[in-house]
Amino acid sequence: MTESTAEVIRLFGGPGSGKTTALLDRVETLLEDEDVDVRDVLVVSYTRAAAAEIRERLAERLDESPRALRGNVSTMHAKAYDLLNLSRGDVVGESDKEEFCDDFGLEFEDEYEGSRRRSARSTTLGNKVIATSQWLQRTRRDVGDWYDVPFKWNEEEVRLPPEIDDNAQTGNKYTPTWPSDDDRLDIPEAIRAWRTYKGDNGLVGFADMLERVKQRSLLPSVDYLIIDEFQDITTLQYDVYEEWRPHMERVLIAGDDDQVVYAWQGADPDLLLDEDVDTDEILPNSYRLPSRILNVVNREVSHIAKRQEKDLKPRKEGGSVEGVPRPSMLDLVRNVRATLDEDDGTIMLLFRARYQMFQFMDEFIDEGVPFQCLTDQRMWTDRLSQYVDAVEAVADDEPITALQGRRLADMLQDSAFGTGERDELFDALDDIADESDTEDLAEIEIEPDLIVEHAPFMPDRAAAADMLRKVTNFQERSVRAYFGGEYRGMDRDRVRLGTIHSAKGREADHVFVATDLTEKVVEQMAAKLDQQGAEIPGDEEFTKTTSPVPTLTDNERRVFYVGMSRARERLVLMENLVDGAPTLPIDVLLNNEPTGQSIEDALAEAEEPMPAQAD
Repeated sequence: MTESTAEVIRLFGGPGSGKTTALLDRVETLLEDEDVDVRDVLVVSYTRAAAAEIRERLAERLDESPRALRGNVSTMHAKAYDLLNLSRGDVVGESDKEEFCDDFGLEFEDEYEGSRRRSARSTTLGNKVIATSQWLQRTRRDVGDWYDVPFKWNEEEVRLPPEIDDNAQTGNKYTPTWPSDDDRLDIPEAIRAWRTYKGDNGLVGFADMLERVKQRSLLPSVDYLIIDEFQDITTLQYDVYEEWRPHMERVLIAGDDDQVVYAWQGADPDLLLDEDVDTDEILPNSYRLPSRILNVVNREVSHIAKRQEKDLKPRKEGGSVEGVPRPSMLDLVRNVRATLDEDDGTIMLLFRARYQMFQFMDEFIDEGVPFQCLTDQRMWTDRLSQYVDAVEAVADDEPITALQGRRLADMLQDSAFGTGERDELFDALDDIADESDTEDLAEIEIEPDLIVEHAPFMPDRAAAADMLRKVTNFQERSVRAYFGGEYRGMDRDRVRLGTIHSAKGREADHVFVATDLTEKVVEQMAAKLDQQGAEIPGDEEFTKTTSPVPTLTDNERRVFYVGMSRARERLVLMENLVDGAPTLPIDVLLNNEPTGQSIEDALAEAEEPMPAQAD
């Protein structure tokens, strides 16, 4: 490999420290002070959403179109896609996974199908096999290391590694033999079959893309490389970074080792912590967290042995932290309503898993509060909000936008058009748009009479939900409750709910965090701690059914740190909220072991600065 002459700068930014702003400042300085063209800079972020946000913010600073910056602000996988000159048909899709699993005799659950209460896609054996194959690639592990994936396997379904499986006859973990009547699944065989299937069909997965970029030494045509959220990169992504780094003039890696949320995908914070750099910079201030909340989250994350101390200064003194033992979902709904009625601030509700938030939604929808889901695009989406706003405007005989008109045309049932046709309304809207001097449909005004002319049975507020099509049951219920309740006109993003993972990079004035885990998470923790030979508080065996949970792994601690550090004014921790979920006690969350303290005492202690921080 070419010896690197690149200057490498590492930027640590804690929650709310303005890391993205600092990153953009450095890009802007580079462009202005060193006369660098933006085409010579590549900014890489971990997720498409994060890359899109950076792209939009940078485009605004440079007075450019975000689309024009897509090649220079992207995920690493998107850049690999471009470097390999792939097309959409080359990339593994859900239908390919399903076809392989059907051929191999494995149960598989499509990403887009199934129950809204599904806790995780990787619950079926087919999903587990494919996920394990990806995990091995991301962590640069051999197929024979499949059992090290951070979840447990059902020994009645799969053959275990020969050194621990009594049915194994001879050989080692790479070449075991089995009795002919042992019909359990051989996981390495299934993984190799999946990889052969991809090769035979000319398909590549995301990990395959990075492997090919590394193998072929494909380089982006830039001189300056910036990687955001470096704490979430995998070993495979790091290998690509190592391939690119020697060819750069300057490299900036930015992240926070305490905010790793993709450990289950192979993210390793040590790659950030152990990187050889020329300069370290640590952002000193949190522009989000007040002192009490900052002290609590510092206490929570302090139990991780290997981490970079940030020593953040709080936004202000004060803030509040509450702990609620054994609340019901109805209690939570009442708390949210009281907060809405008493305060103008924003609210975020966070759960450890996606399925858990549906218990809350069942109770909450009928309150008539419009809200957004960070993880589920089937609730108050832009298209639903535009439909509702259009119904309200037409009912008040007020103009709507052409975009809202198109939403009405698309989402109204056929009966709304009487003897007319849906396409006639679309055509009328298109004619108006063609005659307009702007291409932005949101800026084109449509008179309500035009809508009523083409949709004579246009619904009023009371019938708005009944006349909807292409929506979920939750959406229909939510619209009906909205028009029948007292929260009409409220901003749709004032209340947001989702998983902790989905809250990364976001904030709210009031943040409610359910501490309950899932059996899958507890299973992963138990497997990890068993691999480490760690001692677990208590006398009972630590399994996926253990409840209350007596300790946390570092990875889980980082996840909750992310969720808790979203709060600008008030943090509410809810213990034992989710029916049927393993309970994570608040004292374990804060102290990493059962202490016997009451929630009140545990929080009172945590709200004070830790001894090392005291003046």
